[in-house]
Amino acid sequence: MAMKQSCRVALLATSAALCVPLVGLVAGGTAYGLGRPALANESGNAYFPLVVGATWTYKFVGGSEAGSTNTLHVVSAQRTAGGEVVELQNAVGASKVMESYVIGPNGAIQVKILSSKVTVTGSVSRYFLPSAAQVASCHPCHFTADFTTSGSGASIKTHMVETATSLGLKTVHVPAGAYHAEQVQLVMKFTTSGFASASGKQVTSSTYAVRYSIFLVQGVGMVDESAGTGVVSVVGRTFMVPTSADELVSYKP
Repeated sequence: MAMKQSCRVALLATSAALCVPLVGLVAGGTAYGLGRPALANESGNAYFPLVVGATWTYKFVGGSEAGSTNTLHVVSAQRTAGGEVVELQNAVGASKVMESYVIGPNGAIQVKILSSKVTVTGSVSRYFLPSAAQVASCHPCHFTADFTTSGSGASIKTHMVETATSLGLKTVHVPAGAYHAEQVQLVMKFTTSGFASASGKQVTSSTYAVRYSIFLVQGVGMVDESAGTGVVSVVGRTFMVPTSADELVSYKP
């Protein structure tokens, strides 16, 4: 839930166009009034209590962001042609971006983003959050998405695959307290099908994969996000990219 602005899953080294400040993608619709719960609550997904006005504050542990905080705030919810959309503001220090959580018919949540610096065909899928029923029963669950981005004279086609696996109840200790939380491991892979520059020259395809765990508590949401490892493969070379962890400091429903 507290996916960081450090572009953990935004094709870190394979596409600079995707690793930029991002704003939410939301179609036109009727917004809910302040305080009315979004569909994630109405559908029974207590692991992601997306109520307008709710705020989570996380602390980064390890990595270059260690000691800084990440705040998520639910700004609005609206019903659109593409489904129920909940907008969250993601703030790291003075930098703020928007994320759109789209509630699927089965309760799974697709986090979609749109960069202000590139043009997107469809929408960029950052990651998926399992439904309430899936959180404890993914063995595993699979999600996929395709999108095309263009900017700076290049067009990039990306195929995203996510595998979510339930690992059972764990006890976690974070600044906000001790919790019995469901651990879900997320493994994501982004593959570019090649992209062309303004001159039309084709560039070698590349992949970015990342693996880490999130810890979920009913009525609270994500209380911990473990440090993970990203793997970038491009032009026959592979690079390891460590990611930092998040710990819940406070939650205000």
